[in-house]
Amino acid sequence: MVYYLSGLLGSKAKECVLMFVFARGKAYVSEMAAFFPELSRSALQNAAEVLEKDGILVEGQQGNLRVYEFSPRCPYASSLQLLLQDVAKCYAPEERERLFIYRGAPRRKGKTV
Repeated sequence: MVYYLSGLLGSKAKECVLMFVFARGKAYVSEMAAFFPELSRSALQNAAEVLEKDGILVEGQQGNLRVYEFSPRCPYASSLQLLLQDVAKCYAPEERERLFIYRGAPRRKGKTV
């Protein structure tokens, strides 16, 4: 994978965290670590914590998982998301598809919504 924002953000892990949260809406660190095997789980966790401390992401609980998403209070979140959208266009088509097409586990047949 080619990293386009690592120089601007200071690390590959921050770019991966931001891009993954942008693509999925919400994300937890173990999911990101499985998606980006070239980065360690601790690097992604530290990047997510720094981005949360800076007010870009917020953390919430979903069961026993710490889930990250963009902060609604971040004044430049929409501009950052536009930048991430433009950077995503630079990714190879197979990388972009892998990132943006989420195929979660299917719901059990007959389960109420």
